[in-house]
Amino acid sequence: MTDVEPAPVIDAVMNVAGEVADPFSDLDDIPSKNHSRVGSVRPSSLLYTSGIGATVDMPHIAVMPQGLDAWEMAYSRQGKPQLVLVERLLSAVRTQLGHQVDELRQPPWVPEKAYETGTPIGIPTRIFPQWLRCTGCDLLAPISESKRFDFVNKSKHRPDKAQFVHKDCKGRPKKGKKLGTLDARPRLAVPARYLIACTDGHLDEFPYVEWLHRADEGGGKCSKAPKPELRMVEWRSNLGPQVTVRCSACNMSRNIAELTRAGGEKMLPNCRGRHPHLPTYSPATKPCEAEVRLMLLGAANQWFPASVSVLVLPARKNITPADIVVTVKGLPATTFADVQSLDDLTGWLKFGPKDVRAQFEGIESETLWQAILVARGSAVAATPEVAVPSSFDPISLLEPEWDTLVHPEDFEAEDRKAGFRVRPVPVASDLQPVTSHVVAVERVKKANAFIGFTRIDALDRVGDAPGRIAPLVQSGKPKWVPATEDRGEGVFLRFDEDIVAAWEDDVLESKVWQAHVAANERNVKRRQSLTAVEMVAADRLPPPRYWALHTMSHLLIREMAMSSGYGSASLTERLYAWRADDEREAAAGILIATTSPDSEGTLGGLVDIARTDRLVKVFSDALRRAERCSSDPICAHRVPSGQEDFLHGAACHFCVFVSETSCEKANRFLDRRFALTLNAGPEHAVEGLFQSVLVAPGT
Repeated sequence: MTDVEPAPVIDAVMNVAGEVADPFSDLDDIPSKNHSRVGSVRPSSLLYTSGIGATVDMPHIAVMPQGLDAWEMAYSRQGKPQLVLVERLLSAVRTQLGHQVDELRQPPWVPEKAYETGTPIGIPTRIFPQWLRCTGCDLLAPISESKRFDFVNKSKHRPDKAQFVHKDCKGRPKKGKKLGTLDARPRLAVPARYLIACTDGHLDEFPYVEWLHRADEGGGKCSKAPKPELRMVEWRSNLGPQVTVRCSACNMSRNIAELTRAGGEKMLPNCRGRHPHLPTYSPATKPCEAEVRLMLLGAANQWFPASVSVLVLPARKNITPADIVVTVKGLPATTFADVQSLDDLTGWLKFGPKDVRAQFEGIESETLWQAILVARGSAVAATPEVAVPSSFDPISLLEPEWDTLVHPEDFEAEDRKAGFRVRPVPVASDLQPVTSHVVAVERVKKANAFIGFTRIDALDRVGDAPGRIAPLVQSGKPKWVPATEDRGEGVFLRFDEDIVAAWEDDVLESKVWQAHVAANERNVKRRQSLTAVEMVAADRLPPPRYWALHTMSHLLIREMAMSSGYGSASLTERLYAWRADDEREAAAGILIATTSPDSEGTLGGLVDIARTDRLVKVFSDALRRAERCSSDPICAHRVPSGQEDFLHGAACHFCVFVSETSCEKANRFLDRRFALTLNAGPEHAVEGLFQSVLVAPGT
């Protein structure tokens, strides 16, 4: 157990369900020489790197966080779960997973104190993979069937020492011998690193016994023993994996390298439709027919998280029932079940759940009562409610944030409920006219929800299809999902729409933009999953303003990291860059922020850069550094042509790229020539959007 911290309707998953193991059952009553905690991860890691269905590498073992059915057992011991009450986020989750989702829960966790005994409460996990290899004698066996492996986790405060050992290991046998000749003692056993996965999100143990005995050729069983003893021998090679699996009973052997050659996938068995985090298998009447791939433990394409994030926004100054009715609707149905009158509500505001009452702090009881009636359908709101999108639209999440950030004068006083405070900052003359507004975001809170994961292909490679997201519960219809809240600070820059629009119109006619459009079409055609819904390439290409603001954002992150006290990997971007259409007005802005799950937030080093004198220096220095790249002139002249399909131009690791924790587009859609004017030849020359800052007298 690790210590941590109308929408599309998803059909119920028809699987053969296994038993959800209770990691807490009888552990307090039955004495054990081992402790149950095997490690720690940060709450944010559960959403982005080590979440449900991922294999988490500990120093000596590998574990997989279980599905939400097992989390319920942790909550039952913890008590009432802590909720993340952000209606905008809940609405976005419902568009992906269905309207049955009614809660966003923080991960179960109760701190373990040194003087207390019993089982700590955290995220339930299971050992996966269960095939282990002894480092002393190369024995290969599953822990579920072999009695030769012992689990050792005796140090309460050193879960990193948790490990499996091979009892009475005598070392590697010499040639012609079946047993080693060393003194028998426990030796470390580590996870066997081969797995199989399919494009429908299933993951399974590698079938060592069947594959070794050539099930792909009609065999599959050892002729000498029903459960033969296997050994896995590895040696170094420049030709690929030189790993041989050998049967001690019949002496048959086979090299894993066979699977890495052309046509190697045909040697693998059909997918059993296994979700080890639930656990479930596909029924025999409806087997999984997806393509099976060989997968290495910890491979980058083994687990792609699907998550949604929003900024927590404060309410307007004059709050009406229509402003809070959506929040009321987003609460569990039982919240106001006993509130049948205004007097009942007055009592609820005094004695109701503290975390829920905090959502309505400062709101008149009459206003809240009217909102409750509207939510129940007993009254009509004075102003129309905001329509909830029927499908997931990322820009619909950004629009309310943009509307709030461009009106900082309304939120200079801190909204404690939302954890939000901003103040406008005078814009330096050297940053004008392209920069119209600067806002110091002194306090901001971001809410994040985990909605599932995919394997082999990232969600954007399968057309963002909800049906490709692996289920979090056995039924396939979760009633809640994990969520976290981060607190921090940032700097918001808004750019003049007239200048941006005029610049963008010129770029749309340029040769370099046409080259990017053609490269995007090739990229979508070649790299989208074969099992994805049909995607339109133009819908996957952001407009030129996004490229310019995205590039400028990366340049600022790299420069701010030198003077803010935060590493560049701790800074994140949030881009508001879209053209006007019939549904929304245009936007052009950048929010660079740093957040932390700690309740105290961050230390103020980033928001201090918003000061007029500091920002102009950081902005101009960022542009000046970008004039030259260590890879120039190759980088400066880079434009996709011919059959090239990369989604960036004059950008590389030396000049623009940042860590993927900072970039919202995985270092795609970047080109220095859109931010500043590069001396890269006349054929692909364009005027940089922020070139005027470089030539300003004060810079």
